[in-house]
Amino acid sequence: MDDAWHQLQQFIREVRAPGVLGIDEKLTRDMDLYHDLDWEPPKILDIMRTWSERFNVDLRDFDVAYYVPSASMRKRDVVLAALKSPFSAKARESLGGRSLTLGMLEEAMKRGRWERS
Repeated sequence: MDDAWHQLQQFIREVRAPGVLGIDEKLTRDMDLYHDLDWEPPKILDIMRTWSERFNVDLRDFDVAYYVPSASMRKRDVVLAALKSPFSAKARESLGGRSLTLGMLEEAMKRGRWERS
């Protein structure tokens, strides 16, 4: 098993709430922090900072709003987008954003810096 991936799995298991990740649930590189791990933008930012410090990854180019656009939206706008989402691709896109996966974190650990993909 790749060392960076193994270290990242250990880190994710540490920061997840106890009991949230089942014993049999396997972490995969394609798991998304927002969609699969159910982390909201403030939690993503907090965990990314902790992860960056622990693994010495430069986060200068990281912007959570690039991956989760709702992070920079007012609550009222998020609610309106959610109500429109069944009927509007633009609303769905504003809520869904781009992938932010464990595999991306692993690659950044290897590089020592975050790069937008």
